[in-house]
Amino acid sequence: MNPDDAVATATAGAPNDSPSDLRAAPPNSDEAGCDFAERNALAAVLPQPGDPIDATCAPLFAEYLLRGAKPASEWRCGVEFEVFGYDARRDYARLTPPQVEQVLSDFAGESGALVREGDLIVEAYGDEGDRLTVEPGGQIEFSGAPRRAISETGCGLRRWLARLHETAEERGFVLLAGGFDPLRTLSEQQWFPKRRYGVMRPYLAGRGARAWDMMTRTCAVQVNLDYGSETDLVKKFLVGNRLAPFVTAMFANSPFAEGRPTGYKSTRAAAWLDTDPARSGLAPPALTDDFSPDAYVAYALRTPMLFAVRDGEYSGVSAGVPFGDFLRRGAGGLRPLFRDWPDHLSTIFTDARLKQHVELRNADGGSVEMALALQALWKGLLYDAHSLDEALRLAPRLDAHDAHELRAAVARDALAARHASVSVLPLAKEIVALAAEGLRAVAPDEDAHLDVLRAQVCEDEVSPADILLRNWHGLWNASPARLVAHLRVA
Repeated sequence: MNPDDAVATATAGAPNDSPSDLRAAPPNSDEAGCDFAERNALAAVLPQPGDPIDATCAPLFAEYLLRGAKPASEWRCGVEFEVFGYDARRDYARLTPPQVEQVLSDFAGESGALVREGDLIVEAYGDEGDRLTVEPGGQIEFSGAPRRAISETGCGLRRWLARLHETAEERGFVLLAGGFDPLRTLSEQQWFPKRRYGVMRPYLAGRGARAWDMMTRTCAVQVNLDYGSETDLVKKFLVGNRLAPFVTAMFANSPFAEGRPTGYKSTRAAAWLDTDPARSGLAPPALTDDFSPDAYVAYALRTPMLFAVRDGEYSGVSAGVPFGDFLRRGAGGLRPLFRDWPDHLSTIFTDARLKQHVELRNADGGSVEMALALQALWKGLLYDAHSLDEALRLAPRLDAHDAHELRAAVARDALAARHASVSVLPLAKEIVALAAEGLRAVAPDEDAHLDVLRAQVCEDEVSPADILLRNWHGLWNASPARLVAHLRVA
């Protein structure tokens, strides 16, 4: 997913890019035997967001992560769904920032529930707790309120797309759902002038040749899930990272750029391969079986910062400074505050990452049907205890080199990818079957959402990208207009 992910609250699926929220109740007791008594003692002295901190506060950071723990009866799922916007009246140029603001304003409607940076509209809230945010290239992201049932998520998505369709018809816009901008070059992108991006853009430019592609020309679908204990959190994080390449393969939907095939089935995934390795890809702590929240904290302390926020302004004086060094010495005259920790977590872009929930970030943008299938897949794998254990057993244990090479093979070949004795297609089929088993245990009425994966992955052995390429070289006769019609959602 794109990097417009700031601090979320302790509920899975909470909005991106919202103000730091460090308030939460102490975690629930751990049914797996983890003793929370010591952590609860720490919780009583957790600093306020604006309190100064130093290196002695690092033990509190794992406690912050564990604040999201809740019983299974309260688990919800959140979805984030991104689209590209074009102006059909300007030869399908990407929407300008003022045009993106119009989309946000139309979404808020008469309620006027808008968030601004100065005069710039940067967020909009709907009537059902859903909201819209904007990615660096003006991609528009729907962040659905966390919901228990996948059908409720689908209703929220379809309501938004119906409203988006009205806006598109009125203003001559076209909205596409795919993993990579299939039409416009990097130089033709319209950078959205959020303050956050003004700091991130120059920093990331020096840390990967495709960082700006990632920022402006990619769209994804993300699923956010809850956890019940420290042990549960550990398993979900490991499975989310280790199975990420297989999910990328199943949902690959971006074989085009600049109006022609790229040679990749997920050009989005290819862009991420050449974007700041210090904060993207498979999370390094997930490479070992002794992962813990403390190990994730240690990794985040080593990860360079992108910015610090003071009085609503994004400062880049800490950019490139490992967070642990910032704790010890500050940077550029800034001293660390507790709110800097969740802000820093929002700048880690690994395939699965932790806030106060688990974020699964590895699928190309696509249709509503595929977005709901993605949610059903992860829910079936991670919300049933037996399926979660079995998924952890199935997930390959690879070293850093082989994990990277497998991701590269998936970006190119999707389900046909192979590397280091790992063949993606057979394992992808097992993953779908295991997810179905888990859904039958926790939400049997939601099993039908996996039908599209049964048909494409298990029966036809194709990804959405394979279908696009087959049509491109066949009935569509290499017509960009037919491609646009296929990917259009509003």
